[in-house]
Amino acid sequence: MAFVDAVWPRRPFDPMTVTKEQKAYAAVIGAYVAAGLIAVELGFINKAVPSIWPSAGIALGALVMLGYRLWPAVFVGAFLVYFIVLHSLPAALAMAGGNTAEGLLAAYLINRFAGGRSAFQNPQNTLRFAAVVVLASTSVSASCGAATLALGGFAGWADYGTIWMTWCLGNISGIVLATPCVLLWGAGSWSAWRPRKALEAAALLVTVVLVGLVVFCGVPVDTREMPLEFLCVPVMVWAAFRLGRREAAAALAALTLIAIVGTRTGHGPFRHPDMNESLLWLLGFMTVFGVMTMALAALASEYQVAEAQLRALVVTDPLTGLPNYRRLLEVLQAEILRADRIERPFSVVFFDMDGLKAINDEHGHLAGSRAVCRLADTLRESCRATDTPARFGGDEFVVVLPDTDEAGARHVVRRVSDRLSADPDQPRLSVSAGVAFYPRDGSTPSTLLSAADRVLYKVKGEKTDDRKNGVVAIREWSGSATR
Repeated sequence: MAFVDAVWPRRPFDPMTVTKEQKAYAAVIGAYVAAGLIAVELGFINKAVPSIWPSAGIALGALVMLGYRLWPAVFVGAFLVYFIVLHSLPAALAMAGGNTAEGLLAAYLINRFAGGRSAFQNPQNTLRFAAVVVLASTSVSASCGAATLALGGFAGWADYGTIWMTWCLGNISGIVLATPCVLLWGAGSWSAWRPRKALEAAALLVTVVLVGLVVFCGVPVDTREMPLEFLCVPVMVWAAFRLGRREAAAALAALTLIAIVGTRTGHGPFRHPDMNESLLWLLGFMTVFGVMTMALAALASEYQVAEAQLRALVVTDPLTGLPNYRRLLEVLQAEILRADRIERPFSVVFFDMDGLKAINDEHGHLAGSRAVCRLADTLRESCRATDTPARFGGDEFVVVLPDTDEAGARHVVRRVSDRLSADPDQPRLSVSAGVAFYPRDGSTPSTLLSAADRVLYKVKGEKTDDRKNGVVAIREWSGSATR
């Protein structure tokens, strides 16, 4: 009862209080029925057995993405399609039950063995999706549907094998070609394309249309005697490696649609006197081609993620997460070029933690590492979004402050010192700092860092003298390198 109440609430329907789940139900039913009614136009051996069944891919994508509890929407959508086509309530109920069972089984197998929503994140899951899940589940609805048609008198038992095979291949092609679009475009964050990527996507779309017309539609001349289907390979490789998984899935769907229209009108390399056989050969080719395309797109995406992580590791300090020395030099060089271009100076602050060796000796090196991380967090919190705090090495840190004069740098040093003083964690931390000012104290990254470092050690020397003389006050900053 709890499940029923969650799916169909026992309160009057109010259009102003439609939930997201109810909208999902309506969207799945609408998409399933629309795709199914279009697909039945390709049912040449039987109206209820089209050569491709994209509704199966829509249902599977919805069940994986939104959960098993969406099964009533799949059942209702399948029932409406089969009832409209066959005009038989028992047959529609039985075939809708078979389609729903197939979707639930396939969704379970994908979640169990192919990564669920991440089925197209890497090549391994993509191949598992195609080779194990789809082939293991599509026979359910094919067996149920073929038996229902034979028992209901809508087809002869002599045609059972042909119907079963067509049903099974139609569901496989529908799942392989439609499910990636549902999972990839229906989930995840959306971001606007940059102009360059939008232009490349437009060029890809035009290329897909042109290749589809030439290979499958006989435009400008009929080339069905020539095996031109290999022209599809570079186009899909382009989509997979340059634009990504979503775009590759969309390009594959567009090419498949053009191929179906061309073959249906008697063109293309898969043309055969038997139209059902022609479409099955075409969709078999597109299914295999689609699996390889999505595997390549997943491989390219995985490579891009690994490359980005490697780049981050190269320029990131592993302990604190701050930019490392390599990245610091890059930022300083870029800031020098920017300052020269807009004629606005900037400051560099060199921080050194006081007494790290004593912390290591007294509390252990793990406490010393935590102290370094606490200072790194303090620097990160004390800086603006445009500033760059970096770990120079050991207990030394550098902060690059764009468009900041000496007074601003002094303010940052005080802010860091105040935050450390207010930190309740033990052991208590303090820092010494030296400031260099561009262009007065240096014109290169190395000269700026050397100037700030000299001031820093002058400050640390003054602190040592203060401790020897019993002076309580500790100077945190001592001006620029030229003072």
